Amino acid sequence: MSKGRFAALIAAMALLAARAASAAPLLAGFYLPWDDTSQASLAAHAGALQVLAPMSAAVDSPQGHVRWQPDRALAALRAKSRPGSPKVFPVLSNAHDEIWDVAAAEAAMTNPAAGRALADQLVAKAAAEDYGGYVLDFENLTPKGLAAYAPFLARLHAALKPAGRELWVTATMGQDPAFIGSLAKATDAVVLMAYDQCWATSTPGPIAGDDWLAQTLDARLAVLDPTHTIVALGAYGYDWPQNPDGKGGVAKVVSVTEAEALARLNHAHVVRATPDGNPHFAYNGGDGKPHQVWWLDAAAFRAQRAAALARHVRGVAIWRLGLEDPALWTKPTAARPLRPGPAPAACAMAAH
Repeated sequence: MSKGRFAALIAAMALLAARAASAAPLLAGFYLPWDDTSQASLAAHAGALQVLAPMSAAVDSPQGHVRWQPDRALAALRAKSRPGSPKVFPVLSNAHDEIWDVAAAEAAMTNPAAGRALADQLVAKAAAEDYGGYVLDFENLTPKGLAAYAPFLARLHAALKPAGRELWVTATMGQDPAFIGSLAKATDAVVLMAYDQCWATSTPGPIAGDDWLAQTLDARLAVLDPTHTIVALGAYGYDWPQNPDGKGGVAKVVSVTEAEALARLNHAHVVRATPDGNPHFAYNGGDGKPHQVWWLDAAAFRAQRAAALARHVRGVAIWRLGLEDPALWTKPTAARPLRPGPAPAACAMAAH
């Protein structure tokens, strides 16, 4: 074979490998820059991820100012890694100082000057830090804000696109499918938050049950392009206290390791509805109250990842690094897709 043909063969093989890599389902990881366990998981497992999504930024004023979270763990990781691997998609939210700043988010979306100021900051920061894009997570919006969200995303997407940067947006599984579809049209990908079937202030129950996940995914993907959809899967637990009067208490978020340690400490019987279902148990706490603990371990994550990938989505994301089951990184991925079953039990707002 001539040198020219050999060089052409090598180039063709490299192109095919690049195309295969770009077509492979991605794995993204959300993490908290200020949390030690999240930083430790990032350092240990970043090599298994194609996208890192740090909770880095918040819009914190009606003028569109962006507050950036220091992230020494990410800086250290990127100093050791080759450029662009993994890609970094910081999360921009309207959460800061333990509030959802609805006024700041909605001003950025409805005030042209604030919107331009916000976009200019994001474009400049992405260029300086070589970000692959951003994940937008504006929550608790009013009807006015919801109506302005998709047009705002379209403008921000247009500002990022010339440099080849992507814009993703989060959506809850319970939001109106037509609204989620409008977000999808304005961005490169929708991140479906496929967890919190039962949530911290609801009655205790599965965080993402098999039937709930399968049915809700199928309903959402009926109006979304799967190849432009990221499914964010839970990897954490809730510990719900129950007050003596029978009224519910606010659940504490626990890691998978903490949930399993609680079960051992209390000699609790751990129950699963299915082999890969959400494990859960009950115990009497030191506060004198009965508790229920539910979580999503490696077995549940692997089954749910298989379910998402069987629906040909672009990839999945972990919410969040630092809370996940360590076995998630060491055991093989299951191939068993979840299938819709009986209608899942509803979780309700707890009575307080």
